[in-house]
Amino acid sequence: MENLEGICSRIGLQEEVREKISEIEQKSELSWAEKEIPALTEEKNWKKAREELKKNLGEDPNGMKMLFCMLKAAVISWEKYQKKGIEPETFDETMKCFSRFVGEHRISYGSYGFDRDFWTGRQLSLQLFRIGELEYEKVEDEKEGRYISIHIPSDADMKEENLRKSLQEAGEFFQKYYPGWSRLPYKCCSWLLSPALKGLLGEGSRILAFQDMFQIEEVYQDSDAFLEWVFKRKDIPLEKLPENTSLQRNIKAHLLSGGWVGEGMGRLIEF
Repeated sequence: MENLEGICSRIGLQEEVREKISEIEQKSELSWAEKEIPALTEEKNWKKAREELKKNLGEDPNGMKMLFCMLKAAVISWEKYQKKGIEPETFDETMKCFSRFVGEHRISYGSYGFDRDFWTGRQLSLQLFRIGELEYEKVEDEKEGRYISIHIPSDADMKEENLRKSLQEAGEFFQKYYPGWSRLPYKCCSWLLSPALKGLLGEGSRILAFQDMFQIEEVYQDSDAFLEWVFKRKDIPLEKLPENTSLQRNIKAHLLSGGWVGEGMGRLIEF
């Protein structure tokens, strides 16, 4: 059985962050949260549990209290993985989202922090798994029905062979552990599927190659999600957006000229 320290080690949590988590544990100031934490690993209850925790945690400017609670929940998630017989590597790669997110916070704001608690209940409740370069989430939608949602982590290598390997392994994963989900559609909602990118990226673009794997079904022009992924922050005025990469330069010029990026929803056609 893993403990909190073991989970932090498995996911490569940054040493500075690990020390803060250890300090919170040693002080036992969040012992009251033990009642809410298990619900973070339950598909139907994690959102409510998160709201209750946020309401009762008090001041938590860098999100370390919530991160502590979620990493404690990951100890329970580990046990659930073990009971289902899912490989430890899948657990490790999936839960590394916590290390990735606090690292991204440092890149964006200059210090470690955790502000993705609205998302990580999916990983804790065994709804979302990282398999190779991509993440796969079991989704039940009143309108769309049941499908697998594909997510692209910020550190994904978008080489075609890596993506295809991930998709193949995902198919094998769901067939083995969740056979009721193994023959469902695969969909993706992302700025990477925005039709606007076709005029901004050159031939040989891995993003456009990824786009070509999907039939675009809907486009959301008003979405600004791309700002966080391309420019690392959403709160920067257009004229001050960084221009460190050709993608940043092209998108900035496009936006300043009145263009849009948004995001697209697509169905996988090559699987």
